[in-house]
Amino acid sequence: MSYQKIKPILLGLVAIAFFAGCGLIPFGTRPIGEVRQNAPSLEGRSVRVKGKVVDSNQLPFVGTKFYKIKDGTGELWVTTKDPLPALGASLVVSGELHNTAVLGGASMGIQIRETSRLKARF
Repeated sequence: MSYQKIKPILLGLVAIAFFAGCGLIPFGTRPIGEVRQNAPSLEGRSVRVKGKVVDSNQLPFVGTKFYKIKDGTGELWVTTKDPLPALGASLVVSGELHNTAVLGGASMGIQIRETSRLKARF
């Protein structure tokens, strides 16, 4: 196969990878409702979700910062060491999922410890 025939395919794959990485294509993200439903089995694993920031807070004197993101399936708290995002910001968030408590196989509260965050469009 000649380079001229492969070139459009390669450019298409690069574009898809770029847009997915920027959060413009939802590849690799899970609905928040699915993460919440499967929280016990996802404990300590890396997850990637997409949503809008609906709340944020910082605990005084401790420096713990957290914000809540929401999609059409649910909402989820995210802890971060970075500056808090603006309310209403659309984000793709990656991080490690942690259960606050699991009782009878059901999660009583979960959070993502953020490892990366990208602005998204949706």
